[in-house]
Amino acid sequence: MSDRPWGVSVTVDLNVLVTFVQCSLVVEYSPQGQPLRHIRLPSDVLHPLHADWLPDGHLVVSHGDGADPVHRVCAFSVDDDGQATTAAAQDGLRATPSDRGSTGECVLDPIQLEVALGSNRSAVPMDVPGHIAVDQLSGGLLLVADVNNSRLLTVDTRLSRCSVLLELAAQTEFPVRLCIDAARCRLYVACNGAVRRGRWTSGSVLVFFFDVHRGLDSELDTSTSFCCS
Repeated sequence: MSDRPWGVSVTVDLNVLVTFVQCSLVVEYSPQGQPLRHIRLPSDVLHPLHADWLPDGHLVVSHGDGADPVHRVCAFSVDDDGQATTAAAQDGLRATPSDRGSTGECVLDPIQLEVALGSNRSAVPMDVPGHIAVDQLSGGLLLVADVNNSRLLTVDTRLSRCSVLLELAAQTEFPVRLCIDAARCRLYVACNGAVRRGRWTSGSVLVFFFDVHRGLDSELDTSTSFCCS
């Protein structure tokens, strides 16, 4: 590879999406490692960190690191030539659609969901949305690892509403990877510990009971925790 690969996702078609952090590029590979298409992101998408496909065909990408002016998740329409056009974006505070129809609505098709997740609206902008997880069974509900804010966010399928799902221990638990196991109703959260001398000091994997209609079950809150060193 000619650039620095960062985020990796496996699609429902068993292809592999690789996000390249320096050149604002997402490449989709076959299971045999053959490049199928190169997706070029808009120039204002700095440091893309992770990407996946939404059930409606849009590409969702999280981006923003360090002093970048914007940290957010975006949904893109991708044409046959691999050029991505922003359809909607969410920075953790409000919807920021950049492409609207004549009625002023986001171009993303609405998906009606009864979701009991994330009742608290986010009042703090994202700070390094390092990893995302798409709940395919709910029609595309997004979970976002908001790394430097030590929290997990939920974003609806239209990227119009962002809510706080879970607050982790500030300065000691930084969520860096997410995985939804729909068959077992589990959410896996990999966390790094505090930074000392430029290095993570510890790590753990938290396992939660997760159901899109019930949220994180309070009786099974953090059902397991695996500590790493």
